[in-house]
Amino acid sequence: MEEGRDYTPEEFEAVFASQEGNNRNEEVEQGEEEEEAGGSKPSGKVSYVWKYYEKVPVPNKPRHFRCVCTVCRDIKKIMKAYAWSIGTGFGSMSRHLRNDHGITASGVGSQTQTQLSGFMSEQAGGGKPFFYSQKNMIDHMATFVTLEELPFTYGESVNLENFNRLALQPSYSHVNRHTLKDRTMAQYKEQKKELIAYFANFDGRVALTSDTWTSKQNNPFMCVTVHWIDNDFFLQKRIIAFDIMEEKHTGYNIYLRLKKTLDKFNLTKKIFSISFDNASANTKCIDYVLQMDDLLLNGDLVHVRCCAHIINLSAQEGLAFLAPLLEPIKTCINWTRNARSMKTQWKTLCDKHGLRNKQWGTDCATRWNSTYKLIKQALRYKNVLTEFYNSHQRDEDAMIDNSMWTSAANIYAKDKGESSSSSSVTTKSARFDDQLHSILFRRTQSSSSSTSTLATKELDDYLTHGVDTNDTDFNILLWWKARSIQFPLLSKIARDVLVVPASTVASESAFSAGGRVLDDKRSRLAPPTVKMCVCKRDWDLAKIRRQGAKEFDPLEADEIVATDASSGN
Repeated sequence: MEEGRDYTPEEFEAVFASQEGNNRNEEVEQGEEEEEAGGSKPSGKVSYVWKYYEKVPVPNKPRHFRCVCTVCRDIKKIMKAYAWSIGTGFGSMSRHLRNDHGITASGVGSQTQTQLSGFMSEQAGGGKPFFYSQKNMIDHMATFVTLEELPFTYGESVNLENFNRLALQPSYSHVNRHTLKDRTMAQYKEQKKELIAYFANFDGRVALTSDTWTSKQNNPFMCVTVHWIDNDFFLQKRIIAFDIMEEKHTGYNIYLRLKKTLDKFNLTKKIFSISFDNASANTKCIDYVLQMDDLLLNGDLVHVRCCAHIINLSAQEGLAFLAPLLEPIKTCINWTRNARSMKTQWKTLCDKHGLRNKQWGTDCATRWNSTYKLIKQALRYKNVLTEFYNSHQRDEDAMIDNSMWTSAANIYAKDKGESSSSSSVTTKSARFDDQLHSILFRRTQSSSSSTSTLATKELDDYLTHGVDTNDTDFNILLWWKARSIQFPLLSKIARDVLVVPASTVASESAFSAGGRVLDDKRSRLAPPTVKMCVCKRDWDLAKIRRQGAKEFDPLEADEIVATDASSGN
């Protein structure tokens, strides 16, 4: 055998079986054997390396052994063996423990301290021995800094090193930022290859969302997210592109970027829909997408306009109509909020009317309920606001009067009535219409006539029985999963249809993450590094099913939407 080479357990199975009964006796007698052979170690003392190696005698060679690392065997499921004879040193074996497993003899002087390097952990190892490894630690730190959006210099922190050494693991040593970044990039590339291979074998269709965003450093980025329902009927989402887009944002250039990403991830022929906002360049991009091959129903279902932008445009129209009536009240509130030198007088007035000292917020144009809440709170402070504001106005035309409060009260009462009548919206699943027949035909047009007949029968059976949605906890994906055998073809179509996102919130969420990555302290990150951080974080969150958890900040989204609105998108 070659020293230090990795072997499979099968290669050692026969040898280990013959040695099971005498390993303990060999360790007890080792001190005496070394003394007889002229070794320097006194009798009764055993080197720390023997806690992690198992000696296997070499046939026909007395006092010669092949020493197998038990850490590699039990944890990594590989065999690493080193040649050793009585009276020789342990240099190769100790270097292997130090470099590959982070196990050293320094600071180990008692029975209690020896347990620091290896202990039983029910949570981490399922009852198996745990051994600290610097390499394994770097791998997990790379994932940690990505998930927490920390800088790569995190591993160089002296405070972190002291904390880990004193409280967790004495063998810990700091991680250079270049090492941490390289390992993070390596993990990103590995995950990307896995995702590309997955989509190559994926037999369904996907829905896409895409949008563009400009960072604080004035760098334009284009994001592409892919949505699909897997074979276990779990909704999946991945960010597959977060690239800097320095060329002009025309429809054709957006299409070229999108096409390049789809080709790279084997998704060109698996598109079901693309959700865009109402920007003219995005609409033009769809014209080029419709020229692609293998689109369902000649692309009739491809373009999905972001409903959030449509609702926003409608709401802004209504708010613009009400603006003249609400503007005096907003002006009064803004003046009161900014009158810092008169805070004491404001507090005195609030106490006089039996109200608490109110700190006024701001009205956000893209959060329509903020206007509603602002008017609601202002009506409670009507007398205080009127007295405080008017007492500091010299121009009578600038003062507010009861007629203005009456208009605001009427708007609030009307909005309150409308919201109560439509507080809950119940969406009932309608039966597939003629387009479902067309999709079904597309799915079976390359099959035999018998298959098409069975598919038609399957559709008729579904339309006859319908869907019982009386259950308050009804889950449409679980319903289709439970009936995937009864409706094998329709369940596949359901996976394609139900995944279509109604908005581009997924892309806006990615831009929020990008804004946190490219903060003021990390403004010089290269675009490929930004892409790696944003995509890998999304992929790591997907593994633990935590995408969206504390990830999407509505206030940041408001800034993004406001920026889009000001740019005319």
